[in-house]
Amino acid sequence: MKIDLNSFERELKIEATLEPEEIDLGVENARLDHAILFKGAVRKDTDAVVLSGTLAGQVNIDCDRCLASRAVPIEITADREFVADERMAAKAEHELGPDDLNMDLLRGDELDLTEFAREEILLALPQQFFCKEDCKGLCEKCGADLNLKDCECSNEEIDPRWAALKNLN
Repeated sequence: MKIDLNSFERELKIEATLEPEEIDLGVENARLDHAILFKGAVRKDTDAVVLSGTLAGQVNIDCDRCLASRAVPIEITADREFVADERMAAKAEHELGPDDLNMDLLRGDELDLTEFAREEILLALPQQFFCKEDCKGLCEKCGADLNLKDCECSNEEIDPRWAALKNLN
């Protein structure tokens, strides 16, 4: 969804529904199956445009141990300042501070709400996700989900470097 910055004077309130097919997260272990709701505003300041609001919905994330998919609710409050090329170029010579991390380049007369939502969702995803704290994962030999059943695989495999010692009595 594109926001035309020429369509309003000072501030524009936004309530938008972003469909899953609009937002490609681009990661293997997370998917959007339901719409994401955005409520917020776009405000024009003297030298920047500020987009702020809340993204709410759910993301399906695969467990890193057993690969089971779980729906995880998200509610992200975010704001980003979009600045023109000239201001960004002036800041290029300076060390970035904490306030500069919410700054992005303004490209033309439109803001892409979909890309903003995609980036904020990706930043909110955990680096590791487990379906439950004590997830046992998958058997490395047969692939059985150890949360559902114990597999029959033998755990007596001997490291081939030590196999000769087995014959000593």
